[in-house]
Order: sequence, then C-alpha cells, then structure tokens
Amino acid sequence: MSAKRSDVAQKAGVSESTVSRALSDSPLISNETKRIVQSVAEELKYFPNKQAALFGKSKTARLGFVIKSYKSFPPFSRAYFPAQLDGTVLAADENGYSISIILDEQENRIKDFVRLVKTKEVDGLLLGVTSIDDARLAQLIENNIPFVLINNYKENCNTVANDPENGMAEALKHAAELNHRQIGYITGDLKYYDGQKRSAVLKKYLKKYNLSAHIVEGTFSKTNGYYQTAKLLQKNPKPTLIMTASDRAALGVLNYCVDHDIKVPQDLSVIGYDNLAPAADVTPALTTVNNPVTRIASQATRLLIDIIEGKSEKVVNNFVETKLIIRDSTAECPK
Repeated sequence: MSAKRSDVAQKAGVSESTVSRALSDSPLISNETKRIVQSVAEELKYFPNKQAALFGKSKTARLGFVIKSYKSFPPFSRAYFPAQLDGTVLAADENGYSISIILDEQENRIKDFVRLVKTKEVDGLLLGVTSIDDARLAQLIENNIPFVLINNYKENCNTVANDPENGMAEALKHAAELNHRQIGYITGDLKYYDGQKRSAVLKKYLKKYNLSAHIVEGTFSKTNGYYQTAKLLQKNPKPTLIMTASDRAALGVLNYCVDHDIKVPQDLSVIGYDNLAPAADVTPALTTVNNPVTRIASQATRLLIDIIEGKSEKVVNNFVETKLIIRDSTAECPK
C-alpha cells in the first residue's frame, strides 16, 4: 500500500499542509523543515507530484482565477483581489495545484473560458467577480466546466460567499446603542450579489433597532462614496451615521469629511464593510463588518479541487458568517 501525505506528516512531526508546501518548495517553509519532509517522503516512497498523479487523466493541476479587469485601475491595486489571491494560491499550493490569473476584460469572453478548460490549459475556474444576471454562467454549466463562484450566488452554481446577516445586524445594533436614529446607507453596485444582499439585510433590521435610513445607490468605489456622502448630508433629517457596502466607499466618506471640516466620529459616525487592509490604518481607524475574503477564497479553491477530482458531485452553497469590528470611527450620536 502506497504511503499517504498523512503518513509523511506523522513521521516528520508536521501538518499535512506543511508536507504539501515543503514538497512544492514553498517559500513559507524553512529549508530545514523541507529537508526533513523530503527525507521522510523518500523513505516512505511518497510521490505527491500532482502532474504525475493526473497523467493520463487529461488534467493539468492548474486552476484559472478569473478577476475583473477595469480600465480605470490595475486589478491588484485594491486590497480586495490580493486578499482573494492569498486564499486561492495557498489553498491550491497545499493541494498540489497552481493558479493562472485570467483577466475578465469583456462580457463576451465565455468562449475563451470554455476553451481554456476544453484545451486543458486549466482544470476549472474560480470566478472572483460576476454579476447576478451574467449569462455566461449558464453556458459554463452547459459545457460541463468545473467552476466556483466567490462571493456571489446563483441557483445551480457552486458558491462560497460571505453572509452579511450577522455582521450588518451587529452594525445596526451598535448604531442604536450609540443613540443614532437617522442613518445614511450607500449601497454597493446592485447588479452584484453583494450589493443586493447587503441592502436587503440593512432594510430587514432597520425596524428592529428603531432606525430610519436615507439610502442612495453606490458602486463600492471610493470616488462614489465621496459624492454619495454629499447627497446624504443634504437630506432632512441629516444622518448622524453613514454605513457603506464596502470599505472603499467608507474611505470616500472619510475623505469628504476631511475636505468639509466634518469631524469623525464627533460630528458623523462611519461604518464600512470588508475589513480589508486599509480599514485599521486610516485615521480614525474604521469600524467595519469583517468579510473574511481570504478564507472564503481558500474554501472556494478547495471546493473546486474536490469537484475536479470527483469528490463533490452535489451543488454546494457555503455562506461564511460576518461580524462587526468596532474601532474609532463610531461614537455617541451628537446632541
């Protein structure tokens, strides 16, 4: 009986993920640990090479990570996609797979995606950003292309996404406990699952916490957050707290406040959504809903590998809980 990864891990005194990383020469593993793991693997005759294991099965051991390409900024210039990439690369590496980054520049690129899998350039696709009504998803299903949606949901599609329910409920409760009654909310782009779902959850909990809200439609962006803040602060009654569907939009709120001599949180409280890298570093540090983007991407990657390897046959919808992170951008409602 051939040795398994767990056998190597047990004898080497390390975790199974460390075995995978050590044998794929990951920079995350020390040279000494690599030496020990490689020695044990040779002793037990453990040969984990995924390409060799899949030889003859027409597999590549490579996954396509599809992300949106925007004309106005490079795709990895924002914290969201790098956080996704961290999760996909590490999970793929632990399982002997590599990642190919595919830029989604045009809505009609479905043929390109199908071709990538059909011609065995990749074994399956991780879709980082897709709109709810994206017709290409049905075509992927029709062509039997293995794929997983990240932070999106569509019936009959495998997905791993954040569930805003708990985090946004905590955010509204926090606002009520600080005696805010009139809030403003800047939605995300409503053609995306995240934009629609977060707005629906907000509306669900307003009455429970005795809150009223002026709601304006946004796009998740910092620039849009800036201009929507101007609209909200012209409303009557004026909101004493603004929530946004993304941290980037919240940064736009903070920038508007700086430019117009509005003190946060003394004059206006601000709550974001995502808890990505900039949130803790801005002044004041941003109160925000934690969206575990890296963990979600990691789970999506493992799910895709299971689908490719025939370990998952049913459609899987996994929704990961969110929670509120309280920092310095919220305070008692001004008198």
